[in-house]
Amino acid sequence: MLRKWKQYLDPDSMMFRMVALNCGILVLVTVVLTAVGNAIYQDSIEEHSFANTMEIQNQVLKSLDLVFQSLSDNMEILGREPDVQSYLEVDDEKEQALRVDFESRVRRLLLRYSENYEDYLSIVIASEKGQYLSNDSFRIKKLPLSREDWYQKAVAADGNLVINSTSFGRNLRSWKNYSTDSYISAAKMVRSSITNEPAGVILVDLDIRSIQNLVEDITMGQTGFGYIQDSQGKVIYTPKNEIVYRMNPEWFQGEESGQVRCKIKGKQYNVIYSHSSYTNLTAVGVFDWGKTIQGVAHVRKASILVAVAIAIFAAICTISFAASITKPISRLSKLMKRAKTGDFTVHFDNPYKGEIHQLGDAFNALVDNINGLLKLVYEEQKKKREAELKILHEQIKPHFLYNTLDTIQWMAKSYHAQDIVDIVLALSNFFRISLSQGKEYITLEQESAMVKSYLDIQKFRYEELFEYETEFDPEIMKCKVLKLSLQPLVENALYHGIKESDLEKGTIWIKGYAEGDTIVLRVEDNGAGMSPEWCEKLNVWLKEKERAEGTEAFGSLNVNDRIKIAYGEEYGLHYELRPGGGVIAEMRIKRMR
Repeated sequence: MLRKWKQYLDPDSMMFRMVALNCGILVLVTVVLTAVGNAIYQDSIEEHSFANTMEIQNQVLKSLDLVFQSLSDNMEILGREPDVQSYLEVDDEKEQALRVDFESRVRRLLLRYSENYEDYLSIVIASEKGQYLSNDSFRIKKLPLSREDWYQKAVAADGNLVINSTSFGRNLRSWKNYSTDSYISAAKMVRSSITNEPAGVILVDLDIRSIQNLVEDITMGQTGFGYIQDSQGKVIYTPKNEIVYRMNPEWFQGEESGQVRCKIKGKQYNVIYSHSSYTNLTAVGVFDWGKTIQGVAHVRKASILVAVAIAIFAAICTISFAASITKPISRLSKLMKRAKTGDFTVHFDNPYKGEIHQLGDAFNALVDNINGLLKLVYEEQKKKREAELKILHEQIKPHFLYNTLDTIQWMAKSYHAQDIVDIVLALSNFFRISLSQGKEYITLEQESAMVKSYLDIQKFRYEELFEYETEFDPEIMKCKVLKLSLQPLVENALYHGIKESDLEKGTIWIKGYAEGDTIVLRVEDNGAGMSPEWCEKLNVWLKEKERAEGTEAFGSLNVNDRIKIAYGEEYGLHYELRPGGGVIAEMRIKRMR
């Protein structure tokens, strides 16, 4: 029993691998699905909380906009009152009686406003000329209120409402002695109905409770809260919470709305904010992120327990299933070891079904095939030896040709037939280089020598028909080129160019030079040439991989295909018309040593 368990726990055994693989896959799938599910669940919670909070904050901001819009409208109406306009325009020194009358009317007007709008704790009307009136506030120092910061901001705002989150340092005090955190101030410039120039500023201290009732509606789960801050990052209203004053106002700059994840006093918080374009106030919602995603942690723990249970169940099922497979495979493995030593008489008794049956039959067939192949190899070796003897016999023929040419050359010399000696020597060199002991690549020096031998042979036949010139860069002469790649181009230049022209004597130029890692070989002639249409058609054929039947120019296409197979698609042949008559065949090949 212990031995069997050791066999199961052996890392090299099939049993161990199947159990490990199945359990690993199931656990991996469970972990991946759990991780993905948790991520989706967490993202869903975050999106849901963001959407709900943003909706609440936008409603709060809209309500705040309505509050301050109403305040701005009331201040606009108050500023246009004829008595207020007259009070702001009256000359205090020259028209004191009128000033006292207007002051009395304006005071009654301010008292009526404060009775109708209970959240207007204090209303102040200050003029450019230095006088002021209020229903509740008085000046602390005898300095013009027009020098105050809130006054200057209201004038600079050019009629827009200016909200001041703090009243510290203000040259005003309430008779009822309101605390500075019990109201928020708003100021608005009043224009003269006569000159349309700034005549004064109306300042209203708004009860903070009108904002508090709106902000308290922002709820973030069990522990979340909301607060309001101005454009400078100063908190206008917040519930009592130490987290607020650890927030960085720069987090909420730039974007109109968004969310920020931050860590304060060891806890993760999700902060959602949105701005009001009208009041330039920011509504901020804060909630404990850890408590929000507690459900995700519970799901993760449950998933781990499920994964462990699945792994144990999978291990039990895999062991029982693998046992029915490993036993016959073990027997087959022992037979394979015997066959490995060269004993091909082994045979697998196959009472099994399914894949094991197929595997056993395949092993038996393999052994039988090996026995047959051994006999076949013996026969092939015998035939190979016979073929080698034939090849050796065939190799005698080139040597016989060389020996015959040498005999002809010796006899020609003995009869002083120098022309026959030269042509036989050229033909011998041509055959020797073209065979090159069966090599596919030869040096450019050998290829050029073979071309010269070919042309020398042709000159014996067409002595008065053509001349040729060769010009090769010496540094490329030892580079390897495909054998018989240049000779077909020279043959085309002679037969299709020079012979078909009306010239008394033509010329063939053969050039070779290097361009970086590329060798350029050019064959030019001043012969009959070709039409532009035919030149274009030939270049199209050279670029095609598959050509239609009946395609002509077999020699050029053959050379081009050999070059592309040997060096790559970027190399090959290209034809162009030579200025003054004739054709230029340009071959580009890879530079090889």
